[in-house]
Amino acid sequence: MKSKVDILVISTIAILSVVAGMAGVTYQAFAQATQDQGTPFVVQNTSRSGPDPLPGHQSHQIVIAAPPRDDGKIYSGIATFTSSQPVEVVVLHTYKPISGQNPQGGNQTAGEPLNAPFKDGKVAISLMKKFTDSPINAGSLAFAGNALAFHNLEGKPFVVTYTIDGKISSLTQQ
Repeated sequence: MKSKVDILVISTIAILSVVAGMAGVTYQAFAQATQDQGTPFVVQNTSRSGPDPLPGHQSHQIVIAAPPRDDGKIYSGIATFTSSQPVEVVVLHTYKPISGQNPQGGNQTAGEPLNAPFKDGKVAISLMKKFTDSPINAGSLAFAGNALAFHNLEGKPFVVTYTIDGKISSLTQQ
């Protein structure tokens, strides 16, 4: 017999599945993983790309495989993929300017990493392009960050099949 908690979790996942299906993005596994932070998760999916939602990036194509987190936790793990077009892997990180750095213009001496506006702040962007010397659009990589996506700078629509084996962790306080 299912407990009230089991029924609530199943109901929440069902609702998120409907919403995610309407948005064209699958979040079911993440709904389950966020019920118990620190629980490992495994996701396998095939998705069609759509326009990148980051301001200034709308002409690019993207598949969000691990949706952005703003709860102080990060994803880490291994992602393996194959796609119909060449793609870059994008990992987003919460971007906090260095003390004394101008948040709008960066540090005049050292500059600032690739970043974009996101919600009330910015995200730093790890954009990784080359995975193999093979003509096949595929790769595998270890990652850690607030989001993971497959991306095409040229704006070419693509389909990607991916598997992520990871976990969600709290940041260690410094």
